Amino acid sequence: MPEQFELAQKYGTSRVTIVHALKILQDKKLIRTVKGHGTYITSKSMPDIFLNSGVNEHTGFTSHVNNALQLKSNVIAFNIRKPSPEECKALCLYKNDEVYDIIRQRVLDGRPAKLEYTVMPVNRIPGITIDVLHKSIYSYIQNDLGLKIGKDSQVITAEKSDAYDIKYLDFMSDDPVLCVQQKAFLEDGRPFELSESRNRYDRGALTVSGD
Repeated sequence: MPEQFELAQKYGTSRVTIVHALKILQDKKLIRTVKGHGTYITSKSMPDIFLNSGVNEHTGFTSHVNNALQLKSNVIAFNIRKPSPEECKALCLYKNDEVYDIIRQRVLDGRPAKLEYTVMPVNRIPGITIDVLHKSIYSYIQNDLGLKIGKDSQVITAEKSDAYDIKYLDFMSDDPVLCVQQKAFLEDGRPFELSESRNRYDRGALTVSGD
């Protein structure tokens, strides 16, 4: 990973905020520091205590205590629109295809924990409804549509909170956000999701799956 001062400069924040965010990532075992060599992203999964506590969706937010906390989805926005040129390229779509544009708030044990921004092709994942969004899109894809989910690629960054984070995650303006950008594929190699999840640093854990 880049040096702390580079991250602070890139994201327009202080080195103190970067140090705090990196410590959170290290506590979650998402990164590791090797003395004299720098900081590296790890692909190892979280310990069993996290993995057994109910991951929601493919890259997930898990509760810290097994079976003790409840995760709920609130739909903030749900629209169908034409894809942008960048989305067409990333999802292998034509300009006249349509995509779902979804924003969901995840609430953990009654407290806001995560914001999810999701874009999916309508023709590849048909039939998504508000009812599906209140539950699990991934469960719907696998159980109702009978599709198999394949690999994904992820980029994890530490960022400053924006207006939506402040409104829906109960953040202060200078709080750090754990941001995960993901591109997910079906087992046959077709991309079916572009997403960005913005996570509170103090409510739950991120899991990173690797080969």
